[in-house]
Amino acid sequence: MEEEERGWWEATSGDEPEPEIKPETTQATEAAATTIGSGEGMNINTILAISSGGLLFGLFSPWGRRGSGFQALWYSFSDVLWVFTDVLPVYSEWGLNPLDVISWLIYPLLPVVFVATFVATWYKSRQGDEEFGMKASKFHLYFFGIWYLLGVFNWGVFFPSEWNYGMWIASAGGIGLHPTAYGLGEHITAWFDNR
Repeated sequence: MEEEERGWWEATSGDEPEPEIKPETTQATEAAATTIGSGEGMNINTILAISSGGLLFGLFSPWGRRGSGFQALWYSFSDVLWVFTDVLPVYSEWGLNPLDVISWLIYPLLPVVFVATFVATWYKSRQGDEEFGMKASKFHLYFFGIWYLLGVFNWGVFFPSEWNYGMWIASAGGIGLHPTAYGLGEHITAWFDNR
């Protein structure tokens, strides 16, 4: 009797890899792995939830000429289109310099960037990518910082007021995108523990 030849698609006993044995993980061990500080305190999800609350509070609050952050988000793309179509061709006639135009372009993009960084960070943190939060936090804060520095350069120093404080709160919420919240989680937890 002749042995049947096996096809290339059929596995033989020597071809099968050994199954990889992984230790079982539970929610407690996963939470411990993402806990900030010495194992006691706030984890990444807690910090993201708190900072997301700050973002939502900022979006509900006054946001300059559009009323609230949600209205600014709604009109952001039409405002960007307005800068490209109406402002850009005549900015020198209006007495504006290129930095003014860049500042006018960044301003309507602020709510889009803020919401996008939060959504992306939540998504990536659910996949276990904590490094993304650092990058998103830096982008969130730098984007606002560039807009603010352009404003300082063009119009002088300005601070939050009753008609735009929501934008400032939403921008400060970007601190919580960082996995350690730049050390604030440890300081807040230590403060509560010492009370």
